[in-house]
Amino acid sequence: MNRNNKDELIRQAAIRVFAREGFHQARMETIAHEAGVAVGTIYNYFESKEEVLLSIFKAEFEERVHFYKELRESGLSIPEQIQRILQAHFSLLSERKELAQLLLRERFNLSKGFKSKVLDLYREMLQQIEVVIREGVEQGRVRSCNPRIIAPALLGVVQSISACGMLYPEEEIQGILQNASAELTELIWNGLKKGDGR
Repeated sequence: MNRNNKDELIRQAAIRVFAREGFHQARMETIAHEAGVAVGTIYNYFESKEEVLLSIFKAEFEERVHFYKELRESGLSIPEQIQRILQAHFSLLSERKELAQLLLRERFNLSKGFKSKVLDLYREMLQQIEVVIREGVEQGRVRSCNPRIIAPALLGVVQSISACGMLYPEEEIQGILQNASAELTELIWNGLKKGDGR
C-alpha cells in the first residue's frame, strides 16, 4: 500500500473512531486497531491526534473548494449553482454521516492553534461562496448585497440543517435531507434574486 493509500486508510479509521467516541476521548491505539495497523505506523504519517483530525478537515474542505471552482466554470445559473452546492452538502450528510457529524461537532471544539487552522479552511470555503454571489451581482441576477455577510449566513443555514442530524430521530432525518436542497434553494434564491419578486 503506498503512502497516500495508507494516509487515507488511517483517516477513514479516525473518522469512525472520532465520530463514535469524540475527538478528546479517542485514543491513537483505537484508531490503529480500527485501521488494522500498528500505532507506530500512524506516527509515521501523522505527528499527533490533532494532525489526523486536521488532515480530515483539510481533505474535506479542499474537495469542497475544488467542487465550488468547478461549479463556477460550469456555466450553470446562480440558482442552479446554489442548488448543486446544497445537494452536495446534504448528500454528504446522507452518505457519509460519520464524517458529517465529525465536521459539525469538532469544528470549534479544538485547541487555539488548531482552531485557527480550521478557521483558515472555513475562510477559503467562504471565499468561494462569496465569488459565486459577487458574480451573480455583476451579472445582474443577484440583488446588490455584501457577499462577505451573505456567504457565512448561507453556510449557517446549511449547518443548522446539518445539526438536525443530531436532534431528530433517524426516520425523520432522511425526509428532511431529501427535501432540504430544494426548500433551501428556493428560500435563498428568493432572498438573493434581483427584481420585484418579493
